[in-house]
Amino acid sequence: MSGTSSRGNPSMGDIARSVGVLGGIVLVLFGIGQLVTITPERPTTRTVDYRTAAESSRTVADFELLAPTSLPDGWRATSVRYEEGSWHLGVLTDDDAYIGLEQVRISEERAVERFAEGSRADGTAVIDGVSWSRRAGPDDDTTYLRRDGGMTNLVTGSAPRSEIERYVSSLSAS
Repeated sequence: MSGTSSRGNPSMGDIARSVGVLGGIVLVLFGIGQLVTITPERPTTRTVDYRTAAESSRTVADFELLAPTSLPDGWRATSVRYEEGSWHLGVLTDDDAYIGLEQVRISEERAVERFAEGSRADGTAVIDGVSWSRRAGPDDDTTYLRRDGGMTNLVTGSAPRSEIERYVSSLSAS
């Protein structure tokens, strides 16, 4: 036993080499994973049958429940919810921009706080002869709202104003 053995007591160099080898293996595996993973160009989002939901909700709603008569090609309804005193319909445009319709039995101020927080007044718009207050949001969102029969109707989204206005004009209570 004339020499010393480092078998039971590794040097710092041994530890650094081991960590380097393990790190290299992890990087190679990560690279392989990136090569074989397919990311869809358009995320899949579930679609809901908003017409059926609107029809059944209208039978119990005590307000004029609004819904589009139809959606433009490529648009899809992704969320729908009826609760006593409120109705929600969320859609995505063909460019995956969001437009949400909220009908709630709360004041315009509370509706803005809840659904268009941080937005500021941005004039009015007359759509199909009906005046709507318009608000501009911090993320280029646009919101249209009006009070009607004890309900606040609010349409907000990231789509261009012209598309949101086209959506608003498609809303019907029948």
